[in-house]
Amino acid sequence: MARFKYKARDGRGELVTGVLNATSVEDVGRLLQTDGKFVVQIEKAKDEVKRDQPVAAGSGKIRRHEVITFAHQLAVMVDTGVPISEALECVAQQSENEAFRAVLKDISDQVQAGNDLSSALKSHPKVFPTVMTSLVRASEVSGTMGKMLDRVSGYLSKEMQTAKKIRGALTYPAFMLAMVVTVTTFLLIFVLPKFAGIYQARETALPLPTQLLMGVSDNLMTHWSLWLGGIIMSVAGLYFAAGTPSGMRFFDYVKLHAPIIGSLFNKLYLTRSCRTMGTMVSAGVPILDMIEIVREVTSNVLYEDLWNDADNRLRQGSQLSDSLFDSPLIPRSVAQMVYSGERSGRIGDVMERIAEYTENDFDEQIKTTTSLIEPIMTAAMGGIIGFVAIALLLPIFSVGKVVSGG
Repeated sequence: MARFKYKARDGRGELVTGVLNATSVEDVGRLLQTDGKFVVQIEKAKDEVKRDQPVAAGSGKIRRHEVITFAHQLAVMVDTGVPISEALECVAQQSENEAFRAVLKDISDQVQAGNDLSSALKSHPKVFPTVMTSLVRASEVSGTMGKMLDRVSGYLSKEMQTAKKIRGALTYPAFMLAMVVTVTTFLLIFVLPKFAGIYQARETALPLPTQLLMGVSDNLMTHWSLWLGGIIMSVAGLYFAAGTPSGMRFFDYVKLHAPIIGSLFNKLYLTRSCRTMGTMVSAGVPILDMIEIVREVTSNVLYEDLWNDADNRLRQGSQLSDSLFDSPLIPRSVAQMVYSGERSGRIGDVMERIAEYTENDFDEQIKTTTSLIEPIMTAAMGGIIGFVAIALLLPIFSVGKVVSGG
């Protein structure tokens, strides 16, 4: 609900003004007409207009762990009988982040003005994820606010841990790749030219590996601007291509089918989907609303296609398991468990069990991927740098002839 300022004329024709809480301008008009008033003007109150605008934009970054702490603190206060408006004010005062404090103050003002907590949270979509606002909305209907906020805290904590695991699994290979590029470039630009001067001065016949490296080094030194421009244009091209529908689909396909890391991303999206479904179904969120939210959290076009298909089939009377069985993205064991839950009428419990199963499978996949990536990257780095070193050292075996001119 929102606050609306109105001007109207009563039964005697006198102009009256006031403020009403309602969901829309039309509702305010109906309320005034029911009260025997003739509407002159209706507009949102100034604080509501201000509230529609971004709060504390650019004044600081709000991190996910702050949202998790907020949900947990609010859950404890609500469970102990503290009114929601007082709990919001208390949490806002305790926040050390100025930007987050401003957001919480705005939410508190909205709740005190008569708005639902879910509506207030929804007005800040960059801070509070859709899953959170949907679960809070479900709790407002069922009257389980404290329990649901605690569930939100747990869900967001698991999501944050999952993101940390993914970053941890990909940080090492990214670091190793950066080291390979840096060391190789340094050798080609600063080390190899010094050797080249010695060999060229003596007109020595160089081994093929050394000739190849010297050719690359000379090309880098002579045409460095073309190399730099090519790299910048390639990066910019990939960036803009990733923003197009076809480019996004291509990169999402590569994510799921790339060697080694493809399985990791598959398990990541499956875990997110099952965790979200388990949380939403157990909270009593309608299944179509659940599918819409799951589609948002997977962040992959191919998985979005799956959930779009599931949405269409559900609207036509099919079951969720039908789409899962037909999709190559979902393991048959998971689809079978969903089917069993639908038949037994215990889909909520089953989805939570599936979420636990996929999370454990995801953890194992991270360990497997890490154990494969480390030796591969070490071997690749050793091979590249070793090749450069050997190419530099091969002519040194005949250094006596080079120096003597023989």
